[in-house]
Amino acid sequence: MFYGSFGGMKKNKLKIMILHNTITPYRLPIFEELSKKYDLDVYFCKTKTNDRLWSTSLENYTFKYKILPSLNVGPLVFNFSLLKELFKNKSDCFIVAENFENAVSILTMFAIAKKNKKKIILWNEQIDDEVYTLIHLKTSRNFFKNKLYNFIKAGLKIYRKYLYFKADLLLPLSSAAESYLKKEGVLKEKIIKSFQIMPESILAEPTTISKLPEFKNKKIILSLGHLIKGKGIDNLIKAFNQLNSNDAVLLIAGAGDQKENLKNLAKKNVDIKFIGYIEDKEKAKYFSIADFFVFPTHNDAWGFVINEALYYGLPIISTDKAGARELIENGKNGFIIPDNDVDALVKSLKKLLDDPKLLAKMKENVRRTPKSRIVDVNTVVRTFNKAINMILNHQELNINNKNSPN
Repeated sequence: MFYGSFGGMKKNKLKIMILHNTITPYRLPIFEELSKKYDLDVYFCKTKTNDRLWSTSLENYTFKYKILPSLNVGPLVFNFSLLKELFKNKSDCFIVAENFENAVSILTMFAIAKKNKKKIILWNEQIDDEVYTLIHLKTSRNFFKNKLYNFIKAGLKIYRKYLYFKADLLLPLSSAAESYLKKEGVLKEKIIKSFQIMPESILAEPTTISKLPEFKNKKIILSLGHLIKGKGIDNLIKAFNQLNSNDAVLLIAGAGDQKENLKNLAKKNVDIKFIGYIEDKEKAKYFSIADFFVFPTHNDAWGFVINEALYYGLPIISTDKAGARELIENGKNGFIIPDNDVDALVKSLKKLLDDPKLLAKMKENVRRTPKSRIVDVNTVVRTFNKAINMILNHQELNINNKNSPN
């Protein structure tokens, strides 16, 4: 059965089904808002991945949902009960969050939807052809692993081309994702572009807390995220080590399989502190005491920490490999630097540490960032409404006509 507060069929509402990979906190407010307008069913392919520590509680939400039984085979997730669910589900429109781990379930949904002549909206974050979850195969010195990576990459390209061709509308959630779709030959008429937001409802309020005593006379550089190779934290540590600054401290928050390696890289610098995995009020505290934020990622389809940093009033240094770089006006509210360029990172760090007027001006510019660009859930909800209306407008008209007085 479905879980959530509901009481049978919602009269006069279009029925929508969403297939999503995991229970992801920053998606849930979007689903909640959509459920107010549509008869919405959300299917999660699994609860979460093992490397994510965030809460998967749904107790504060009322939308209908079901967590499908799942089986992992290598990188792929199989949901054997989905086919039965699809035959029972009578949705007018299917919305699919595209990713390769759930390719089997996504293809199953596409097949059933097309068989029943139902519309499909593909929610897309892909920005290039790389398979970052398997990038270790590409960078391996093993010939056969390299070949396997290229084989998988080629297969995924065919898979995505099929999805792009069969979907009725595509929703790229960044400028980089939109550019990728156009490069792949998707007609602009099939694209409705939006961008990612971090819902304000799941963020702790900014605080006016003073700097912690141990950092009282220091400028605080904050970096927060998943401590894996793809996030480039090693480059940040190397850059900070080159500063030889006595009035700055680097705080690194997060957890991941590279934590010990990163600690070893930083062990000779007493001004580099690892503060572990933080959430909610603890996260707000560190954002509130920091002077600016650094996101040295090698690959991020978006990078929600950029939304968070802007929300808490921090200028940002980010590489050009973050989809969320479109929120940064280079030189105004932060700096965008080339990926893997430690020298460029050193220069940007020095600019903000050595020029208090520049840092103050950037903070002022950050405060002018409209919430609609970073934390307003309705920004994304409006995009989904527009897409649903475009492909189901005739059905909405039919519903309205049935309810019109004679």
